[in-house]
Amino acid sequence: MAMISPAPAVPGKNYSTLTDRKDRYGGIFEIPVISRVVRLLVDGGRVRGLAKGLKGYDYASVLDVGCGIGECSAVSRGRYVGIDNCLSHIEDAVRNYKKCHFLVGDAMRLPFRPKAFDLCLLIDTSHHLPDDVFKHVLVELRGMSRKYIVVSDPIVTENQGRISAFFYSLDRGACFRKAAPLREIFNAVPGIRLKDSFSYRTFPGLYVHHAWILEVL
Repeated sequence: MAMISPAPAVPGKNYSTLTDRKDRYGGIFEIPVISRVVRLLVDGGRVRGLAKGLKGYDYASVLDVGCGIGECSAVSRGRYVGIDNCLSHIEDAVRNYKKCHFLVGDAMRLPFRPKAFDLCLLIDTSHHLPDDVFKHVLVELRGMSRKYIVVSDPIVTENQGRISAFFYSLDRGACFRKAAPLREIFNAVPGIRLKDSFSYRTFPGLYVHHAWILEVL
């Protein structure tokens, strides 16, 4: 399917922020093949872990905000739309997942009609967002979702090893959080409530992901 772009990325523009450092390491992780290889080597199986945790939930349409190269389209059971502000990632997703829809856009201003999706995903994205922006994005997702919002991200744990912490420090996202502050953010957004959560560790054990199922009221 053709890429649509209601809010196109500008070639050559630097989209880095203090908490989403896209230009870190010379922007090499904006290259899709590099991003894919690194995921396999240090964070393998993350989509499989997410899909396993969502097995018991009923949904037919998915909006994936911060979709990257489109890997989480694997959890789709019908209509899937991915949106990201990285043009190269969206172009790669369009080539590789031809049955899905992808577009370049801004999570702060989602270009869809209200309640257009059963399930909204925010996967491995919240650690790129400061608290105020994160809350705003949750409000946007609340407006798009008929049933659920799923937020999943690596979390900081009390017993996190030094090697794991080192890899977290290398990330372009600068807002890794512990579980408690994340729950506080969810509680601060009206119109959603925490329904369930689950954790999973990815290969080779450096990242502990935690997913929260938020029910839209």
